[in-house]
Amino acid sequence: MTHNILSRLKQFGQTTALRHRGFRLLWTATLLSSTAKWADLVVIGWLTLELTESALMVGIVAACKMVGYLAAPFMGVAADRMDRRLLLIIAAFVNWAVAFMMLVLLLTGALVLWHIIVLSMVGSLTWALDSPARQAFVPDLVGKGNLANAIALIAVATELTVVIGPALGGILIPALGNSGAYGLIASIYFLDLVVLFRMNRVQQAVPKASESPASSLISGLRYVWSNQTVLVLLVIACLLNLLAAPYRYSFLPIFARYVLNAGPAGYGMLTSMAGVGALTAGLWVVSMGNFKRKGWLVVWGGIAWPVSLLLFAASKSYHLSLALAFAAGLTQAITWTVIATLILSNTTQPMRGRVMGLRTGVVISLPFGNLLAGAAAERFGAPVAQAAYAAIAIVIMLAIVLLVPRLRRLE
Repeated sequence: MTHNILSRLKQFGQTTALRHRGFRLLWTATLLSSTAKWADLVVIGWLTLELTESALMVGIVAACKMVGYLAAPFMGVAADRMDRRLLLIIAAFVNWAVAFMMLVLLLTGALVLWHIIVLSMVGSLTWALDSPARQAFVPDLVGKGNLANAIALIAVATELTVVIGPALGGILIPALGNSGAYGLIASIYFLDLVVLFRMNRVQQAVPKASESPASSLISGLRYVWSNQTVLVLLVIACLLNLLAAPYRYSFLPIFARYVLNAGPAGYGMLTSMAGVGALTAGLWVVSMGNFKRKGWLVVWGGIAWPVSLLLFAASKSYHLSLALAFAAGLTQAITWTVIATLILSNTTQPMRGRVMGLRTGVVISLPFGNLLAGAAAERFGAPVAQAAYAAIAIVIMLAIVLLVPRLRRLE
């Protein structure tokens, strides 16, 4: 299946990055790891809801899934100092081990809430390691000329799995139970390991040998502070992770169960429709090649995304909610892809790991957003909480656009 997808993608005129063997393997590994990740998010969200019947606990577990992003800036230092392929292998191995432990606990009937919380926190560290290493690795494999194309293709791989993974999780829960879902997740992570082991090492620039990890991190912070383009993009990423991104992790399971009465399969379909939208956006960006007016797309996506969520909060129709989830996924993917491309293209090679570590690190606002989302949904109801999140995001994005007019002119 993966081979067929690769073959078809290579027929597109704007998939030049896939000519590089190393990038093809990285793309395949991304497809596998992200499928497992999204299936896990759906299964663990529904499992937590079944165990606790608490919107707050769903938010807490979603936050634990991402608390490791606190370590992302340090992981970015590692991505500049160590073999990025090895770091990806380590992350994949830990992901497999966590999924396997969940499987064993489910099969033995020993699983309780604290197991979910602890294993979620352990798994969150791999997200913090994987993301900066993977993104910093892309320019090493394809060069600057194919960078926008490669970033878009990585986004396509990720969003393919946002369609496949949640649907798979939603279908497997009623069909095979949570243990069957985790058996599949563990198997996919094992395949991810196999693909990563097939990759060759790539020469990369490293910091001066005399520079300590702490000094490397400080120099990365100084670099970002002096690079106003990267700084404003990181601020936008932090804002949207806090106020817009929680819809997938904390709000969708609650809407599916209590507002739309859609059950686990309906929850999986809502998440998958967001993935279909994101996949559509990714394919569109791929077809654009090295396009212009990227800053304008960040502005448009950063406002249209929370607008779609504001409308989603008001919907009582399952089918309308599916369409709005599609719109949210579409605008989210455009925003994230263009932000990543602009950050990498405006960062020097020796700094990429640290800068992408900081980019991953600002995702720490997402677990806080998830935690507050769960609390707000339990106190005021999911529709009110989601509407408030979206409205605040729209207001702050408009303020950023007015305060930083040069954002719209970024190429």
